[in-house]
Amino acid sequence: MKDQLEKIKVNAVILFTAEIVIALILEFGFRVRYASFILLFVVVDALFLAFVMHSYSEDEAIRKYEIKEIVSENMADAIQFGDVGIVTYNQEYMITWMSDLFIQREVNYVGEKVTMWLPDINQLFKNEVDEVTVEFEGYRYLVTRLNGEQVLFFKDITDFSILQKNYHDEQVVVGMIHMDNYSDVVQYEDEQKIALINTNLRQKVLDWCVKYHMFVRRVRSDRFLVVLNESDYEQAVANHFSILYEIRKEAQNMDVAITLSMAFARGTSDYLELDKMVNELLEFAQNRGGDQVATRKYGEDVKVFGGSSEAQEKRSRVRVRVMAKTIHDMIESSSRVFIIGHKDMDFDCMGAALGMSRIASSIQKEVYIVLDEKSIERKLEQTLYRINQTLVEYHTFIPVDEALSLMDKDSLIIAVDHHSVGLSIGEKLLEHSKQTMIVDHHRRRSDDNINATMVYVETSASSTTELVTELLQYQPEKLELTSEEVNVMFAGMLVDTNHFRTRSGSRTFEAAAQLRKMGADPMVADDMLKDTYKEFEMRTQLVSYSEEIYDDIVVSAIDNDHVYNRTLLSKAAEYLLQIQNIEASFVIAKVDQETVAISARSNGEINVQLIMEKMNGGGHFTAAALQRKQTTVEEIKEELLDTIDSYFKEVKEHESNLVK
Repeated sequence: MKDQLEKIKVNAVILFTAEIVIALILEFGFRVRYASFILLFVVVDALFLAFVMHSYSEDEAIRKYEIKEIVSENMADAIQFGDVGIVTYNQEYMITWMSDLFIQREVNYVGEKVTMWLPDINQLFKNEVDEVTVEFEGYRYLVTRLNGEQVLFFKDITDFSILQKNYHDEQVVVGMIHMDNYSDVVQYEDEQKIALINTNLRQKVLDWCVKYHMFVRRVRSDRFLVVLNESDYEQAVANHFSILYEIRKEAQNMDVAITLSMAFARGTSDYLELDKMVNELLEFAQNRGGDQVATRKYGEDVKVFGGSSEAQEKRSRVRVRVMAKTIHDMIESSSRVFIIGHKDMDFDCMGAALGMSRIASSIQKEVYIVLDEKSIERKLEQTLYRINQTLVEYHTFIPVDEALSLMDKDSLIIAVDHHSVGLSIGEKLLEHSKQTMIVDHHRRRSDDNINATMVYVETSASSTTELVTELLQYQPEKLELTSEEVNVMFAGMLVDTNHFRTRSGSRTFEAAAQLRKMGADPMVADDMLKDTYKEFEMRTQLVSYSEEIYDDIVVSAIDNDHVYNRTLLSKAAEYLLQIQNIEASFVIAKVDQETVAISARSNGEINVQLIMEKMNGGGHFTAAALQRKQTTVEEIKEELLDTIDSYFKEVKEHESNLVK
């Protein structure tokens, strides 16, 4: 500031002297008429310049006085030593002064708005945060605002940030990679086939390790120890551990049953702890069937990666917004849209289909919901019959054969609430589809076989309806759904959460609240799900066949001429969980003359998902199911009992209550 004032003084003296010389030359040298008036102008100009300089000096004195009020003169050197910059501003947020730190770095924004210089500082003015980090011209500053004063403090944290980043990036991660079934496969193969396996599979694993700068040592013919740093680990995570897919695909091409189980332990410098963690994680991954990655940061829960999604991933609003945009673009680029659900379509499946149908309609596309009238749960069928007149105003329902006749190469298939061809009512459509989208909340299995262009699977969601409800909020055009539509969607959430008793996170209740705002009535939705007296009798009959096989598990297997729908089985299983000290329940019965089904429920202590997966079923940790043709109730019961025994022997001792 002092240097600037001196420059103004020097320039003023030069200008004043030049004006006097010019006036004298004109007056006495050239005898110019009215030159005396010029001289008078010079005098007035001089007085004006003196006034400006005096005012500038007073402003400087005032600013100096204000700064002295903020910090004492004895603190000035300390502030300079600590790389602390100070900026003052007025009521219009215009910068009035910048300290020596900025002068030394040739930064001068005096007279400009703070928020124009650094927009992020606006968070301080709105009291949204107490401090904010900004970057400018290669420096990183931590900015705080002095309470009650128009002063900002800038702490240079550039060196600290670099050290902090280096510390984070260079932390040690220990991993273990196991080739599932490798020993069993090569045991009976000839040398040529073994060499081919090593070249195409094992070498591919080693190449992947080199790509992410891993130190690799083989500890067994089928197992590798790897060491890497945190930054390389994060890159592997960002790429969803693509090696899983590469090995699975290559093994299928070679017709060998080899997959990868991987484990990564991190977050501590205690190598003994890392060794213990990585071995437990690898065992955990293998007990879940292999073909997946189990990772854990010290002090946190286990995270499991499989397919392209993270099993315990918590959705962010940014991800939902990105997915909504991707879905919007795919629909917009298609000629027609066909929405398909799973067999025995339930309320969650139909609710998701209705929501996706309205999204496609808002993009001005022909959209069809494909139905199989023989494969709809009875309660949903009754509901659709009652509200059909309203639904047909906004949706077009067609059978599979008609959908096939309308399909072309640019058609888009959207599979909701399932990701397996065997479960889909649109199996023929999937065979001819060039573009397929999956929107689902079930855990992806290694044998999912829909060749999808885009997959939106969030296993942390309570229902597919929850996912679709979130997508509705990020559409360019605001969608107004009818009360009938949102009631079906709300009923879908009620079914999949057992009336919000299980699998209900904060996002579940946010989605439910959004449906309420759109006109959903919980009483109406609940009425859609109520049993008739006949259904109540059948549910009671299912429960009456229950027996306690362990101290905390109940199995009910009814083998008679009756056929029960899946909803009744699930309600019976949920009802059995109300018995004191019962941790899991399994209800087995026929759902048609050729199919036997199991409905499994848990209160969270026993992983029924794993048990059903071992029997080629699936689901969630607390709710899972199985359907199988050409078998009997007794055969399924015996297999279930053996599977439960295997579960307790092989898995339960390794499972932690924190990992679900």
